[in-house]
Amino acid sequence: MKISVLYLGRLECKKYHLVECDDHNEMIKSPILSILIEHPVLGNILYDTGNSPYYTTEYPSSTLETYPIAEFISVEEALKEKGLTTADIDMIIMSHLHFDHAGGLKYFAGTKAIKNVFVSEAELKNAFCQVMTGQPGAYVKSLFDLKDIQFKTINEETELAEDIRLFIQNSHTPGVVGMALETKSRGNIIVTSDTIYTKESYLAELPPGGPINKTRKEFYDNLNRVKAMEKEYSAALLFGHDYEQVLEWNKIGFIE
Repeated sequence: MKISVLYLGRLECKKYHLVECDDHNEMIKSPILSILIEHPVLGNILYDTGNSPYYTTEYPSSTLETYPIAEFISVEEALKEKGLTTADIDMIIMSHLHFDHAGGLKYFAGTKAIKNVFVSEAELKNAFCQVMTGQPGAYVKSLFDLKDIQFKTINEETELAEDIRLFIQNSHTPGVVGMALETKSRGNIIVTSDTIYTKESYLAELPPGGPINKTRKEFYDNLNRVKAMEKEYSAALLFGHDYEQVLEWNKIGFIE
């Protein structure tokens, strides 16, 4: 198994949206990432797909005002750098369906991957409920309500292979899919996605500011769970939007 962290550009937004802080004018660089897994049994797997190429017109103006997109790199471009096309991807795992994770799904139209999209059932129901009741939040219906898309839903911890395990987190949204990977060179890796945005948030135990999580309790409950997993598996953690970490892991090239 080979793992590559793909850098797909960045948002530049108020820091308190990601990490609670006193200065609500402080800005932060928020990277967009995807994870490519080249697996000997399951084939090529992609975890998240980044932003839509049509974000300037497809995203609500309120979303672009709160989360300005300072740099856009398509998942198609990032895969090309690895010598792959979207047609080479066998499976897509969606951590959740917010705009900056689901926006690149449209690149997979007509490919085998679009009929093999894993997502938690709770997340899928939440996303459609919000967009169909006029309270979309960070969901954009056109990004995931695609022709021929077929979702495979999970409700509990799911082992895709001996070295890839998915787990569901009830924080940030009701069904964020985290991922535990077993590698030879880096040991165990736990991918938190947006339940924990940054290393600072994790170490200082700081939740996001504002209304992103329904309650602070859900953040802390999940934080304690991830801390227990880190200890149990002696794992390295990959956070959802930590700029320095994503750049560092991206420069590695691939992890075996």
